Amino acid sequence: MKNNFFNYFKSGILVSVIGALVIALYLAKSHWELSIAISGTVTMLLVLISKYLWKFKPFKWLFWVDDFSGRYEGVLRYQYIDDQGNFQSGERKHVKVINQNGSRISIASFTLNEDGEKSSPSYSRGMFIELTEDENHYQIIYHFLNEGNPQLGFPPHFGTDVLKFIKNGTSKKLTGGYYTNRNPQTRGEYFNLKWVSNDLSHEF
Repeated sequence: MKNNFFNYFKSGILVSVIGALVIALYLAKSHWELSIAISGTVTMLLVLISKYLWKFKPFKWLFWVDDFSGRYEGVLRYQYIDDQGNFQSGERKHVKVINQNGSRISIASFTLNEDGEKSSPSYSRGMFIELTEDENHYQIIYHFLNEGNPQLGFPPHFGTDVLKFIKNGTSKKLTGGYYTNRNPQTRGEYFNLKWVSNDLSHEF
């Protein structure tokens, strides 16, 4: 398993579950004289839970993160200094697609130009998640690689998203902002990024 496989598991509950599985498998193996590898069976069960069962009860109680997965649509408000030293700002429609299972979370994003053309696809590189101070929401921080937009003269670049995940009943949304390593630096904010569907396909 990868080093970060257990990042989103509740460690105390996980240890108890693994212990119970090992004991149950050992007793079953002894009683029915089964030819099974206990460690291999436990690993296979954990992978099955992480890939397919992580969002369903009772397996969801093994994880401390919420279900962020899905497609979010809203507005990106950006600002930057152009090559002539002029301050530029504006807003565009923005889409984030969060692909998640019990051991991995990745985020793909893109914006839409005024003509509806898709622009500036980016992909997460590294992820840090924590509860907010009041423990009501989650903060999601990740670096991303943006492929840029040759038509607008934006080269590929790295950046950081700092998001807050807010869940109210069945509604889910993201707020926050970003900054990049472009020179001069660009930054912006996300507004009204609402969950719209479980469709994880995206245009890039």
